[in-house]
Amino acid sequence: MLSDWIKAPIILIGYLIIAPILGLLVNSRADFRRWILGLMVFITSWHINKMTLMLDSINSYRGQVRGFEFSWMDVLAIALIVSLRSDRTRPAMGWPTGIGLYLLYCALSSLSIIHALNPLYATMAAFKYTKASLIFISVYWAVREEKDVRFILRAIAFTLCLHALVALDMKYVQHIYQVRGWFEHQNAMAMWAYLLGLPLLAAAMARIGRVDARWCVVGFGASAILVQAALSRASLLFFAIGIVLTVFFSLMEKITTRRILFTGALALVGLLGVLATLHTLMNRFHEEGNQASADTRVAMNQAAHDMLHATSYWGVGWNNFALAINPPYPYGDVIDDGERAMGHRIDPDYAKGVVESHYWLLLAETGYLGSGSYFLLMGASLWWCLRGSFRYRHNVLGAFCIGLGIALAITYLHSNFERTLTQTKNLYAWLILLAIAAKLYRGKVLPE
Repeated sequence: MLSDWIKAPIILIGYLIIAPILGLLVNSRADFRRWILGLMVFITSWHINKMTLMLDSINSYRGQVRGFEFSWMDVLAIALIVSLRSDRTRPAMGWPTGIGLYLLYCALSSLSIIHALNPLYATMAAFKYTKASLIFISVYWAVREEKDVRFILRAIAFTLCLHALVALDMKYVQHIYQVRGWFEHQNAMAMWAYLLGLPLLAAAMARIGRVDARWCVVGFGASAILVQAALSRASLLFFAIGIVLTVFFSLMEKITTRRILFTGALALVGLLGVLATLHTLMNRFHEEGNQASADTRVAMNQAAHDMLHATSYWGVGWNNFALAINPPYPYGDVIDDGERAMGHRIDPDYAKGVVESHYWLLLAETGYLGSGSYFLLMGASLWWCLRGSFRYRHNVLGAFCIGLGIALAITYLHSNFERTLTQTKNLYAWLILLAIAAKLYRGKVLPE
């Protein structure tokens, strides 16, 4: 474990020296910028302890942020921004569409520090999420042409394929029941996989070159392997819904022989895949712990509800849920009462975690202001995809918007049960895709 005295110089060198130098070296080279974009996509899959450094780390805390987080993703984002700003051949670079909504969410959520049980913890969250805006800004400015989006699709496919190999090794060589890959939890991996995989499916059904089509098909297949290997019940269900909706809306956009044949092949492969893993899937849906897990979720939601109302709808403070759910605060009593009712013994030293629902977490921590601004951002992102799908109709960019819009919609629905968008890698993947959607919404990407 590195001390903060060692981490701090590394962070300063990365942010203040390596990032600007890399940006100046890339300068006007669009192909180099694409490789940086591809690397940013890949980093969303990497081990969290290899992509981040944490100052003032609190390892014993079970909240969503456990220190002041710095990431190599930020270094790449800064490099892209420096490169674009120093490029004299670049077009005019206006303020990115949507970044105002995201920063509004960060600002309103940060106001919860006024009522936070521990203001330092709230500051850690404000720092993490506000700093992540660099990713949105850099990707928005860097994506200019259809070539950029196609390269990102290949990077997504490569990343999914590599991770699928890791998952297959864990499942069939190491015999791990629920695979989580390089992620902290299997649900985070599964949601990341279908968020990236469904745009590939939509792109594969569009008019796209043979090589790109193969990348998209293989990448989507890899995402299916990852979702199945995670054995997350909700992820399996939402992924299946996402596939059906993506195929349906792709056919609505335009019915072609290619799309009909592709749909038939997809249905056949999907059927064979389900039959091959049916026994494992049925066992997962009938495990004894499923009801206990559901009861815990209900109790956690109730605790979040109590936090919201007890604080006059201001919330207990960003990143303060894991503090409020434990003594000396009373909000965790509803969980203990449920355990006692089932005859279980309560361990007073056991630290309770964080509610699984992303939305109850937002409400409990940031109140109606923070959560309301987040819902506004969600709605805007879906509008961007819808508008982009019409703006670039009959083009792979429009197909990408269809797949991404559906992926975002099911991710938002799924977030009522899983808070994976609070985790660094899922957050970064989400912001990369949101930046592309915002750029397509504005019609600022040149089609081929």
